[in-house]
Amino acid sequence: MSSLFLDSSAHVPTLFELPAPQRAALAALGARLTADPVTEPDAFGRQARLLARELSVEVTEALWAFEERGSDSGVLVLRGLEVGELPPTPADNTGGIGGRTLLARQQAIVSHALGHMVGYAAEGHGHLLQDMVPNARLAATQQSQGSRVELEAHTEQCFSDLRPDYVVLGCLRGDADAATYAFRALDLLAHVDPTDVMELFRPLWTTLVDESFADFLDTREVRGPFSILSGDVDDPTMLVDQDLMHGITKHAQALLERVLEIYVAHRHAVVLQPGDVLLLDNLRAMHGRSPFAPRFDGTDRFISRGFVVRDLRRSRFARPGGNRVVQASFS
Repeated sequence: MSSLFLDSSAHVPTLFELPAPQRAALAALGARLTADPVTEPDAFGRQARLLARELSVEVTEALWAFEERGSDSGVLVLRGLEVGELPPTPADNTGGIGGRTLLARQQAIVSHALGHMVGYAAEGHGHLLQDMVPNARLAATQQSQGSRVELEAHTEQCFSDLRPDYVVLGCLRGDADAATYAFRALDLLAHVDPTDVMELFRPLWTTLVDESFADFLDTREVRGPFSILSGDVDDPTMLVDQDLMHGITKHAQALLERVLEIYVAHRHAVVLQPGDVLLLDNLRAMHGRSPFAPRFDGTDRFISRGFVVRDLRRSRFARPGGNRVVQASFS
């Protein structure tokens, strides 16, 4: 019997569509996750981790293979999960409404097969599962609640040593015009002039702090320098932010612009459907989103977003009392 996980040479596809029996089994697990993610985040995370042990072999193997080797696009999409009862799309991200849905509970269980869910105080009010919805006030910004402009290429929290290893998006409501983009570091190497490859591994770029952290940190602070690529050339990790990153030399800036041109030309696009859970490898790939036109009528795109870290101990100093939320002052 072939095994996607045990066969280290097996191709890990972007899309994993759940057959009906696995869909029903995962929904049943989600119904057993009873803690409230907003008021009981610690209990919610522990319950989700325990339930992750009961995921089907097929789903577990897909997740573990993705963790170990990545996919052909930098994301893994589990398709066909039950959404459950769905409230109207909220006008902002204050309520943590999406996290209480059946889909988001399944999303949390799946996430804990890869590591540990954490919240960030500056992101979606510190909720483990944040409402990623179009906000009329923020429509033209480079924030997760933007809509009318393209969300530019970036590594999630590129400026922070405590950035998540995975970004997980559960689609409660979709929008046909809203494509999630991803592009792997490994694919970047295939399009860069060989003379510039080693330059990408040198610390030649600085970054500012994202404006979503403005209430906690000085967004004018310059951090770095960093390299765009790190690790092994056969499986590199990546650090990019189109909005916040700048080269420290003219050649470095030109190389960053070339990287972004390659991203636009070769990025992988996924239009999320209700019942999709997309897992992005935040170390191996950069990502973005196309613009779309919300109606602000309660039927707009509604995404439940979560963050996963492999090593929970690494951020212990930034989580007072050992809770699940990384305080922004440490980011």
